[in-house]
Amino acid sequence: MKNNKRTIMLQNIFSHFQQVTQWMPNEMGFANDHIIKAEALIEYLEVEDCGSVGGYDSHSPVKIESGFKLYDRFLALVRKENTKIKKECYFTIDDMKKYFKILKELRETFNN
Repeated sequence: MKNNKRTIMLQNIFSHFQQVTQWMPNEMGFANDHIIKAEALIEYLEVEDCGSVGGYDSHSPVKIESGFKLYDRFLALVRKENTKIKKECYFTIDDMKKYFKILKELRETFNN
């Protein structure tokens, strides 16, 4: 796959994740639509990279970084070719990682 096409796809995936943050929690259906679209593109790139889905590329393994495995799989794809992803609204890829980490931590605050 040409690098430019890959970059465009990764940017589109990131845009879908930004849309997830925009629609949660008021419109979970819309958020879910964007998760599904992001996952489809992630799986396409994973198959292109290593022939399977789930983030099992030995050259760019998935690291647990955000607490949201789908986003962590996206980060592994970004790292594979050190792709530069543009900011979407007010999120960089690192800000988005922090967002998902905070969401996971917030949920655990209710675990009394």
